[in-house]
Amino acid sequence: MRAAVIFILTLTNEGETSHLIASNRYQILNMELENTPKKSRECDINEDYIEKTIGAFGVWQAKVCVLASLTRFLAMWNMLNIMFLTYDSSFTCVRFNRSQPGNVTPSTCYENCVKYEFGEGLFLKGFVEEFALICDRAWMTSFAQTILMFGLLFGVSLFGWISDRFGRSKAMFYSAFLVVVFMLGSCFAPDYWTFCGLRFLIGVATGGQMIVAVVLVLEVVGSRHREITGACISLPDGIAEATLVAFAHFAPTWRVYLLSMCTVSALLMVFQILLPESPRWLMSRGQEEKARKILTKAIICNNLSTTAVDEHFKSPIPTESKKKNKATYFNLFNSRKLAVRSLATVSVWIVNGVCFFGINQYCTFLGTNVYLSVVVMGLMQIPACFVATWLNKVFGRKATMISNFGIIGLTMLLLIFTPKDHWSALTLGIIGLWAVNITCNVLYVWVAELFPTPLRNMAYGMGSSGAKVGAMVAPFIANLGPHWMPSLIFSTISFLGVITCYILPETKGKKLEDDLDHANQPN
Repeated sequence: MRAAVIFILTLTNEGETSHLIASNRYQILNMELENTPKKSRECDINEDYIEKTIGAFGVWQAKVCVLASLTRFLAMWNMLNIMFLTYDSSFTCVRFNRSQPGNVTPSTCYENCVKYEFGEGLFLKGFVEEFALICDRAWMTSFAQTILMFGLLFGVSLFGWISDRFGRSKAMFYSAFLVVVFMLGSCFAPDYWTFCGLRFLIGVATGGQMIVAVVLVLEVVGSRHREITGACISLPDGIAEATLVAFAHFAPTWRVYLLSMCTVSALLMVFQILLPESPRWLMSRGQEEKARKILTKAIICNNLSTTAVDEHFKSPIPTESKKKNKATYFNLFNSRKLAVRSLATVSVWIVNGVCFFGINQYCTFLGTNVYLSVVVMGLMQIPACFVATWLNKVFGRKATMISNFGIIGLTMLLLIFTPKDHWSALTLGIIGLWAVNITCNVLYVWVAELFPTPLRNMAYGMGSSGAKVGAMVAPFIANLGPHWMPSLIFSTISFLGVITCYILPETKGKKLEDDLDHANQPN
């Protein structure tokens, strides 16, 4: 009977559209699944039913990866535009309310100065100049970045919960929409505090772009491809950082600088509509019909045979577990195993956040040309993604994280004894930044494998909140003087990260967990 139906379908396929093909094949899949005994639908808990249904990696997964990775531009532009927005600008006091000193030193604050004049900077009218963020207001430059990270602290947790509760694709679209709206508002902020308020809201909205895309991609690819897809999803991070130079170089003012980023972000937001929902998430929520429709389209896109789909598309999650899979953040601490993983993960994220954002900003102070420094720091992240993939695949998650945190600590330690303006200072800074980029790529994959599907985005959200706590203090560390003080702090924190990584288990080659009850069981 099955052969006859497939034969008839094959004959009719020649003159039909791809939509009708998918519809007909989907009906056959339903017929076959209904005729399959209930017991035969039960699957071994150790088998990845998603991978067996649509393959480990194909055209469909590649499309999801590309669409999801575009969202990273929105996130990284907002998190890194501070490097040009608050770049140091020279200033000189031109009016005193009492006697003027004999020699007026540039970039020096005077108690009796009533007017400062700014020198030539990156923009004709810069952010620091417009809001006079110098002298006793100089702390406000770092606070503009801290408030964004404070928003991200809430955003990653909020959208992590939204993603696990209402779906990955919905969380990503609404996150991108809000990012563009608040970015547009910040371009026209009339004063500093209004700008900071909008920066906070941008941070909240950006939280969805930071974590949900990674989880969605890792949930649709096979275990043997997680390393490369985990690296590729962060590939736009370096490109986004390098393209900041183009926005800054051609913008006459800081407002135009931000507006140009907002315009491109709005174009990228449109692609969010094309992202499918994660079939793994749908299955964990008991929405098998919706998952089957998406997987049917994926099978056809990957040019796979649908004749045996009923043999592979079987949920390993019992009905009782699906009801329990409506989890909250409290479930991350339900068992000793999950509690230890959650706390250790947050600690590693904090170290990663301090080092990534702090060293990025610190390196701009080590080079003589800020444009060149940012381009180099951005583009060198691209090969770092592929190096991370190789290290991750050959040596595993744990060894790669420990070794690269060690490299960060060592390079920052050497910077203490290196003159600020020497070429070796920038070289050491870039090596440290290279290593921290590798840890970022590995951490994306590692966290996905440490937690089950009902908790995965919340685990990312909570862990990434730790990164944002680190990122909030990073600008203040980078601006400390003398120049060796930031290096000492970054070095110490990196070595603490080495110790924390020892607590977490190796997950290389293991399948993603979908059942919350199974994940609570001791190792």
